[in-house]
Amino acid sequence: MTHILKKIKSTNHSFIRWGLVGTLTTILDYILFLIFFKFLNSVFIANLFSGIIATSINYKSHHKWTFKSSSKHSNSGIRYVANLIFWWLVSTSIIKILILAGIDPKLAKLIPLFIIVPINYFILNIFVFKNSLKIFQFKKNIK
Repeated sequence: MTHILKKIKSTNHSFIRWGLVGTLTTILDYILFLIFFKFLNSVFIANLFSGIIATSINYKSHHKWTFKSSSKHSNSGIRYVANLIFWWLVSTSIIKILILAGIDPKLAKLIPLFIIVPINYFILNIFVFKNSLKIFQFKKNIK
């Protein structure tokens, strides 16, 4: 029973760290997107540049601090990039559609977050940094 409680406590701490890292890198991504969009007037390029910078910081922070992953960067990095590309394509498409529909780019950049953020913690925990979340293996540990 104490093993289960330790796992839950560890998961709660990683969730808080994930929230802090995510919030800071989201703010950075948002500010950079607005700057790049103002000068380049391209959703695609602005979102690409802001995303590369913010997610580079995000990956390193999550790997070392949030999930305290011991997985090799060659493994977790590839999964992270695959996750990043998927969500970047989704968010860029949503942003472009919203801007074409007349939504201000400042607001359009924020809207995809309501889709991506709730899902991404679990994807990072289960898919990207596999060794960090064992919450779904409780039944094995109880035996």
